[in-house]
Amino acid sequence: MSIQPLAKRILVCEDSDTIARLWVAVLEQSGYKVVGPVSSAEKALEEAYQHLPDLAIIDIGLNGTIDGISVAAELAPLGVSVILLTGNYQRAAEEGRQIAADILIKPVLPSIMIKSVNSILQQKVMVE
Repeated sequence: MSIQPLAKRILVCEDSDTIARLWVAVLEQSGYKVVGPVSSAEKALEEAYQHLPDLAIIDIGLNGTIDGISVAAELAPLGVSVILLTGNYQRAAEEGRQIAADILIKPVLPSIMIKSVNSILQQKVMVE
């Protein structure tokens, strides 16, 4: 069973503008519709509630008063799959393991990101 990439919306939440632009380009080249990118947790939640993505790629160290793990915790119950990005695996594993479909350690190669995104969305299709 193959996924329908064009039907899938992915929210990019990354505080580094350069990295955010990279993820947008990689995802769009792979046929996904990108929501964002956003650099703050508050903007991430605003975009998520407005566009309800299928998946969110979230840096745990977002700008704003709350972090990416808190954003993920709010999105997961809505059925949004989450990939957490971090340089601190221990924190992500301790606080995000229950809510994240995947945890990727920075720096992340584009091929690894797409492989994770495709895998998560394909599993989601099989469950639905």
